[in-house]
Amino acid sequence: MHNRVDEYLLKQEVDELSREELPSLEGISTALYPYQIEGVRFGLYRKAALIGDEMGLGKTLQAIALGILKKEVFGFNRVLVITLASLKEQWKREIEKFTREQAVVVAGSAGMRQQTYFQDESLFKITNYEAVLRDVSTLRRFKPDLVILDEAQRIKNFATKTADVVKSLPRKHALVLTGTPLENKLEDVYSIVQFLEPHMLAPLWKFAADHFMLSREKKDKILGYRNLDLLHEKLKPLVIRRRKEDVLKDLPDQVTNTYYLDLSEVQAKMHDGYKQYLLPLLNKKFLTPMDVRRIQELLLQMRRVCDSTYLVDRNTRISPKLKELEGILDEIVVQSGRKMVIFSEWTTMTYLIAKQLSRMGINFVELSGKIPVHKRQALIDEFTNNPECKVFLSTDSGGTGLNLQAADCVLNFELPWNPARLNQRIGRVNRIGQTSTSINVINLVSKNSIEEKILAGIHLKTELFSGVFDGGVDMVEFSREKRNQMLNELRAMMGQEMEEDLGGKESRVSEDIPEDTPHFLNPQALAESQQEDFPGTQVQGASEPEDRPGGEQTAMAEESQAANDAGQSRHDTGSEPGVPDKSPEKMEAVLNQGLEFMSGLLEMATGQKLNKTEEDKPMLKVDRETGEVTMKFRLPGF
Repeated sequence: MHNRVDEYLLKQEVDELSREELPSLEGISTALYPYQIEGVRFGLYRKAALIGDEMGLGKTLQAIALGILKKEVFGFNRVLVITLASLKEQWKREIEKFTREQAVVVAGSAGMRQQTYFQDESLFKITNYEAVLRDVSTLRRFKPDLVILDEAQRIKNFATKTADVVKSLPRKHALVLTGTPLENKLEDVYSIVQFLEPHMLAPLWKFAADHFMLSREKKDKILGYRNLDLLHEKLKPLVIRRRKEDVLKDLPDQVTNTYYLDLSEVQAKMHDGYKQYLLPLLNKKFLTPMDVRRIQELLLQMRRVCDSTYLVDRNTRISPKLKELEGILDEIVVQSGRKMVIFSEWTTMTYLIAKQLSRMGINFVELSGKIPVHKRQALIDEFTNNPECKVFLSTDSGGTGLNLQAADCVLNFELPWNPARLNQRIGRVNRIGQTSTSINVINLVSKNSIEEKILAGIHLKTELFSGVFDGGVDMVEFSREKRNQMLNELRAMMGQEMEEDLGGKESRVSEDIPEDTPHFLNPQALAESQQEDFPGTQVQGASEPEDRPGGEQTAMAEESQAANDAGQSRHDTGSEPGVPDKSPEKMEAVLNQGLEFMSGLLEMATGQKLNKTEEDKPMLKVDRETGEVTMKFRLPGF
C-alpha cells in the first residue's frame, strides 16, 4: 500500500513539474520546434518515457536534449545510447553538432570497449544491440544513469535474448524511441513497456486475455484487438506520440537522415581492391586516355559494390543496404502507410530492390530509361491514384520533371556524384502540389568507402570530365586548368590514402592490364560486360548509366595517344634536345592536339563531335603578329 501511495504522489509531482518551464536549453546549439520542446518537457522528470513520434520528426534531437538536461537536473554523467549499428555514427555527429558535449562510439576489441566505458569521459557512449549482448557484464558494472533505446522495436519480441539482456541493464532513467505505431501490433507493446515499467502491465497471459481477439480454431492466431481505450489510458503517463500531420506547421521543408552502414567483409575486399588500382593512377603526373577510362571504371565499381556485390560479380548477393531498407520500409510504408520514392542509378539494383518489395508484399511501380515515354504517365497515375501502391522505384534516367507529390519520403539507395542530380531527385517529390509541407530524405551510405567521401562534400559530376565544359552556355572554353581542377578534386578526396599507399611518389603503372586480373577489377572486361542487358529486364530500350561503350573509348584512347606520339616525334626532330619549342607553329600543333582530345571526350560522352561556328573557318586561329590564339566552336545541338 505504501509503495502505491508513493507511486501516486510521485506521478502527481512529475505531472506538475512537466507543466513548468524547462531549464535553459543553452546547451543545445539549435532551436527546438514547439512539439520537440513538449517532448523534452514530457520526458525530463520521468524515470521512464517513450517518444513515439513518426520518422522525420526529430526524436534523436529530443533524446539528446533530454540527456543534456538530465545531466543538469539530476547530475547524470553516464548516458548510454543503444541503437542500430548503421546509426551509431549519425548519433555521434548529431550530438557533437548540436551540443558542446563529446560522444564516443564503443567499438574495437573487448578490451578496447571496456576501456571506452570506464576511461573515456564523454557524456554519451554509443553502442548497438549486438554489442550489448557481448558486453552485458561490462555494462552491468558500468551502471549507466540514462539508457536511451533507439529503434526500440529491436526488443519487441520478449522471447529473444536481446530483449532479456537489454531489460536487465541497470539504469536510473530510461528513454525509448520508436516510430512504429504501437496500435498496429499490440503484442510488440508488451516487451517495450516491460523495459520502461516492468509492473505497469498485467502478466502476459492476462494482457492477452484482456486485449487479444483470438481465433476459435487456432488459439495462437490473433484476429484483432480490444479494450484499446483502456490500454491507451494506462500508457498515457509513459508515452508521447505525434504524427506528421499533427505538427506540419512546425516542420521544416525537408528533414534528412543519413544511415551509415558497414560493408561486409566481401564488399570491403572488393572495394579495397579497386582502390589499390585507383591510387597509383591518381599519383601519375600525366594521365593517358586509357588511364582516364580506368579511373572512370574503378570509381564506378567502388560505388556499385557499396550497393551489392551482385552489381560487380553477377553471382553473390551481399547487401547490407537491402537489409537496412527492409526495416525502413516496414516502419514508413508497412506500419505508417506512407508513400515513398526510391532512387538508384542502376537498373540491376532496382531489380534487386523490386525483388525485396515483392517479398514484403508491397505494391510498387518501377520506372527506368527502358520504359517507353508513352507508358510512363500510366505508372505515375497508378502511384498517385492507387492508395495501395506505396513505392515508386526509379533510376535517374527515368525522366525529368516527374510529378511524384503523392509521396512524402525520398530514399537514395546511393548518392550521386552530382549535387544537382540529388536535388533533382528530391525535387520530384518536393514540388508544387505536394500536400505535405515537409518531406523526409533518407540516404544510405557505406562507411569507410567512396560513398563517405562523396557525402563529405567533394562532388564530381556524373561524367568524369564534364567539368571541362561550362554549364549553361553553348560555347566551350578549352581549359587545361578545368581538367586539372577536376582531377585535383579527386586527388584531394583520396589524398591521405594516396600518401599512405605510395608515399607521395609518382606511380609507374603499366598500360597493359595483367591477364590474371580478376574480372571485377578489369576495366576492359567491365566495359565489355556492361553492354549486355541484365537478364530478366522486360523492356528493352535506352541504355542505363551502367552501360559503358568499350570499343569506342579504346579506339579514341589509341587515336589520342597516337596524336600525342606524333607530336612528340615532331618535337624531337624539330628542336634542340631538352629545349621546348615555343614557335607559333609548335604552339598551334599542340593546341590542335588538345582540341582533338577534347572533341574525343565529347564524342565519348555523347556520341557527337564539336562543330565549327563557320564552315569555311578553322576552329583554331593563330595571330602570328600578336601571338594570340583563339579557339571557337559550337556544341552539338546548337
